[in-house]
Amino acid sequence: MKKFTVILLLFLVAVEITAEFKFAGKIKNYKKLDNRIEFTLENAKFNLYVLDRNIIRFRYTQKHDFDPAPSYAVIYEMPEKSDFSFHESNDEFIIATAELTLKIAKNPCRVSIYDKNNNLLNADHKSFGVAFDGDDIRCFKELNANEKFYGLGEKSDGLLKNGKQYTLWNTDFPGYDTRKDELYQSIPFFIGINNYKAYGIFFDNPYKSHFNFGASNNRFYWFGAEKGEMDYYFIYGPDVKRVISDYTKLTGRMELPPKWAIGYQQSRYSYYPESSVRRVAQAFRDRKIPCDVLYLDIHYMEGYRVFTWNKERFPQPEKMLSDLEDMGFKVVPIIDPGVKADPDYFVAKEGLENDLFAKYPDGEYYQGEVWPSWSYFPDFTKEETRKWWGDKLSLLLDQGVDGFWNDMNEPAVWGQNFPDIVLFDDNGFTATHKKIHNVYALSMARSTAEGLKRHSNKRHFILTRAGYSGIQRYAAVWTGDNVANDEHLILACTMSLGMGLSGVPFIGSDVGGFIGEPSDNLYRRWYQLGAFTPFFRGHSAVDTRQREPYNYSEFVEKDVRKAIETRYRLLPFWYNEFYNSSVTGLPIMRAMFVNYQDDANAYSHEAQYQYMLGENLLVAPVLISYDKFKKLYLPDGKWYDWTNNSVVEGGGWIIKEVPLDEILLFVRAGGIIPIQEVVNYVGEKEIDSLRFLIFPAASSEYKFYEDDGVSYEYKNGKYAVTKFILDKKDKNIILTTNKEHKGYESGVKKYEFLFVGVEKPAEVIVNGSMTDEFNFDNNRLSIQTLASDNIKIELKY
Repeated sequence: MKKFTVILLLFLVAVEITAEFKFAGKIKNYKKLDNRIEFTLENAKFNLYVLDRNIIRFRYTQKHDFDPAPSYAVIYEMPEKSDFSFHESNDEFIIATAELTLKIAKNPCRVSIYDKNNNLLNADHKSFGVAFDGDDIRCFKELNANEKFYGLGEKSDGLLKNGKQYTLWNTDFPGYDTRKDELYQSIPFFIGINNYKAYGIFFDNPYKSHFNFGASNNRFYWFGAEKGEMDYYFIYGPDVKRVISDYTKLTGRMELPPKWAIGYQQSRYSYYPESSVRRVAQAFRDRKIPCDVLYLDIHYMEGYRVFTWNKERFPQPEKMLSDLEDMGFKVVPIIDPGVKADPDYFVAKEGLENDLFAKYPDGEYYQGEVWPSWSYFPDFTKEETRKWWGDKLSLLLDQGVDGFWNDMNEPAVWGQNFPDIVLFDDNGFTATHKKIHNVYALSMARSTAEGLKRHSNKRHFILTRAGYSGIQRYAAVWTGDNVANDEHLILACTMSLGMGLSGVPFIGSDVGGFIGEPSDNLYRRWYQLGAFTPFFRGHSAVDTRQREPYNYSEFVEKDVRKAIETRYRLLPFWYNEFYNSSVTGLPIMRAMFVNYQDDANAYSHEAQYQYMLGENLLVAPVLISYDKFKKLYLPDGKWYDWTNNSVVEGGGWIIKEVPLDEILLFVRAGGIIPIQEVVNYVGEKEIDSLRFLIFPAASSEYKFYEDDGVSYEYKNGKYAVTKFILDKKDKNIILTTNKEHKGYESGVKKYEFLFVGVEKPAEVIVNGSMTDEFNFDNNRLSIQTLASDNIKIELKY
């Protein structure tokens, strides 16, 4: 009897599980079209789209039709006709492109993806595949023992995601730690690497989503969401770089920012009144600490009302902004989405009159409590709201501000979340907060960017705390309200690398830590790291000491000034890397395995505490404030130590002592690094000479980009690209330059070519003529020439 009872219970449990989970089932019929295959399954509809030879979209729904609302993330236009073959056998369908072969099992429907050599890349789990549980959707994938997973944007637990589960739901979590999952950004894109071959999966579903990379099981990994469609894109590399680049081909790439935005930026919660702002600006100039941007936090507003000034604190904002501009400062004010529910407030009145706010299903406008107290929230998923908001920004733009800082845009309210029943326009299709929450900040950033372009022909700067896939199209990102401790100094490195792997290149942290007080050493080391992250801003909370570099001891100030000056000396290098990223979508700040995909050491745990900037510059920051040494890995090949110009043979780990005023930098042999003189701010003076640091190798190329740094004229061809070719034949070194594109004259009149780590040559030949006008010292040879389109330098031994 007991045995019968146990069997009956097991049967009932199995029935209950089957009743809850509904799998996609077998394929009943199909229809082949020019760019896709439409399958009808037992429990779902399934469309397979061929976007490119290495990009396939898989879309499932258990509803009668697919959701007609457009994607918030994907801007890539589906081709009307795709190049693929299609065959049917008794048990499966075979779809092939020039690079991929897809086998779709019929009963039950299961997808397996192979490369052109029939190596399995990715497969649905044989027992589960795509499943539905009420509104919940999941896709189960086979878990390979050696596979490594990376991505998902802003996560605080290191780069490797294996054995963990994550939730994507934009959340304001000040003082987060390494175990906190739900943070400000939701990027549902990850990279899988197996046997050094990479693919990417972008799950385009903005609802609260979950990713399990083998947590608490060893059979599968899975991803899914609490509602919506199973809609994902498979992107094959096999190169990591190609995966990231093609992901940004789908979701868009960073626009080239104004050059001043790459300089140092100073912020605090808050600088007020006006005299405080002027005092900070003057101190930077008096102490000759380079700085380009000052921020205004929430206290500049009248009662936290956006698009207003507190007239007691800032009686003449136009004059203040003009005076700061004359001093070389750009000003970026904070803009929160909450609009104070004040019937006499012009922004609230306009929003109500034109039906521009989120509302409840009964038509009443939603109010949430935030800084201004009870507030309305613009519905940025509505075209009319986006245009209105963008036009409102012109009020501040016309007064002289140079960009906007979007904060509290998760959206955050006291109590954390909007009620799920709050409705949004959803581009005319209507959706609840459940769908819009994660894309709210993206839509706000879009309205900001579009508004700035309508009202100005200059490039401006946008910074955002929250975002979704595609946020890189509109804004830079920082890693939120961090803490002044060693743990968060480490996170400033690894979280920035994670965002780069997820298609967001303009990334950094609050240097020094937002919450709490950094020690002198922590402050130094953070500025050294910050100087080598794409977004470089010092920021601190309202209850902390004044954190500007000149408010520390003369020794700390000196070391921090050195770090900031290094940033400015390298501005031509940085601007070039920003340009490359805007074209390719690749991160500027790269995890080691992005450049060294076939090197096992590049995936090690310790390797995430160093990184590459572009192709040539390796950065190894000290990330523990009390450490005086750094362990780092140099991949195979020759490397040049930036500090002493010595040549180091790669292929192993080294330990280096690092003085408090230094950060370890190594340049890959063959690298070319452009630098300039230090300025107090971008545009302070015309840069009439450039130095190119040349680190010889057998053969290498480098392309150097220039434009005016402020306008969009580069999109009309007004830019210059100079190609450098470096060859080493026998012992002789040959450098040639060729102007590939001549649409812009930079004003640079002189070049200095500094060859590093070389012996004194027997002859130096410049443009065919032997010369003795060079300097040689400590294995460095310097040659100065007039700037021209074509230069050839030969070092003969």
